[in-house]
Amino acid sequence: MNDNCAPLYLGLDLSTQQLKGVVINSQRHVVCEIGIVFDDEFPEFQTTNGRYVDGDIVTAPVLMWVAAVDLLMGRLAATGLASRVRGISGAAQQHGSVYWRRQGVDAIRQLDPEVSLRQQLGNSSAFAVVNSPIWEDSSTSKQCEELEQCAGSASELARITGSTAFERFTGPQIAKVRATQPQAWHQVSRISLVSSFVASLLVGDVVPIDCSDASGTNLYDIQAGKWSQKLCDSIDPQLVQYLGPKVTLANEIVGQLSPYFAQRYGVASCPVVAFTGDNPSAFAGFESMFAVSGHSAAVISLGTSDTVLFPLEKYPYSLDTRSVAMQHLDGHVLQHPTDPGRYIAMLCYKNGSLARDWVRQRSLGAGSTWTDFSNAADIVPMAPMAFGFYYLSTEILPRAKGVYRFEQHTDGSIVGPSGSTYRQVDRFSSDSTVCWNDARAIIESQIMSMCVDYAHKGSHAMTGVAITGGASSNPALQQAIADILGVPVFATAEQATASVEIKAPAMPAYGGAVRALERLDPVPDTSSTLEPPGSKYILQAVCSPNSDRHGVYAQALADFEFLREF
Repeated sequence: MNDNCAPLYLGLDLSTQQLKGVVINSQRHVVCEIGIVFDDEFPEFQTTNGRYVDGDIVTAPVLMWVAAVDLLMGRLAATGLASRVRGISGAAQQHGSVYWRRQGVDAIRQLDPEVSLRQQLGNSSAFAVVNSPIWEDSSTSKQCEELEQCAGSASELARITGSTAFERFTGPQIAKVRATQPQAWHQVSRISLVSSFVASLLVGDVVPIDCSDASGTNLYDIQAGKWSQKLCDSIDPQLVQYLGPKVTLANEIVGQLSPYFAQRYGVASCPVVAFTGDNPSAFAGFESMFAVSGHSAAVISLGTSDTVLFPLEKYPYSLDTRSVAMQHLDGHVLQHPTDPGRYIAMLCYKNGSLARDWVRQRSLGAGSTWTDFSNAADIVPMAPMAFGFYYLSTEILPRAKGVYRFEQHTDGSIVGPSGSTYRQVDRFSSDSTVCWNDARAIIESQIMSMCVDYAHKGSHAMTGVAITGGASSNPALQQAIADILGVPVFATAEQATASVEIKAPAMPAYGGAVRALERLDPVPDTSSTLEPPGSKYILQAVCSPNSDRHGVYAQALADFEFLREF
């Protein structure tokens, strides 16, 4: 096959700050990436980092997202690749919701290719709520309490939906819209998550929400595979109809690309595969790469906040309230986006890179570098002799705030499970024999927390972990992850013809492109003898665990968990 005519697959990701597009070929090589940064491209909306912040209320303008889809498709057309696209899928920020009026649904069904999406949907007053609540919103405490009361308890809500009630989740957000904006609610015809909203624009009709993104609503009965009628009815008797009774897997085709895009941008009419949330989509993309390496997928994203994603072969929550999982309901369980018999656990830590940066500046000086931080942290394990906990903002796992340091001491009054005694200190000891410091302590604390919380939900040992995010290139963090978890660590890399470069790729968009490829071309044509153009995302091994250090950390975990809850 002539490579200039070979099929391509487009993956999109509508995140908080930008719309990203990744185009791959049948060999999964990335041939094009396009980014639409909202603040830069649409200054008229006056957003900051893609959203509006008013105290605990955080929203984003729906028409800005609409305009971004048009702009990205226009830039794709300018590359000359649009006509070769044979399938589209993608992702979006989780938990956000879009409220369609009937006029909006009618408008996307009969789009005029001579007029922009923004103009057509703006003129039709397409949305009952023009600024959508998004994942950063935390103004729904009252609605969270009401959902847990409806379920019977927080633990029962978690058993049904995979999570206790969270302010950012879609269910509490929908309940707040109904309670505080009655006129807008009266105009609602359908409700999309942000992921299914983008897919709906592409198809030209409202399409089903996928099961994995539905798991982030506090409304979806994960084990039953459908919306919880009881929970939905507690908000509005029509809510299941607004959401759409059918929930789909993220590898199912939800429609054909709207003629609007074919006629306006020259994109061939092609199937659109269901969109999902950014975290499930990224996880699916990593799974596709782990399959090549022979390791099971576990992913740690090291950014402003830290996130851990790992697979679960069975649902961890049950009616047995004495089980380990039911005793530890923090974190989230999502249905796997493409395999109805599997699940994903997601652990979120608010104090990620911002806390590490606070430690760097406070302990090493404002002018210090991340190299200085790594050098300071490159010492023998502090555990179990000393532990530090750094929660500058109220942490999610565990729910705590403040900075706490503990050292083993013969006169300590705090007795750990190992029998060792500890005392709380303002600063770590430092003399000719001890060089403990906050840089090492925060790294150990953050990764040991991940290890403890993994054990509460995971029943299978990790065999490898992929790291991504802004801090994933830090060598001290890389080695600590390997030593504490006891597994090899892989970084995402971009492999070109003659080189491999470690970088953080656009994994949610890439995961979408891979899902489109796997759904539409499961056995791609590999007959071409030409070197495929573009680069390919791979996992590159960056470090292996030190067995002696891993043994030290394994022995220290019980005391660490005890002090974390102290």
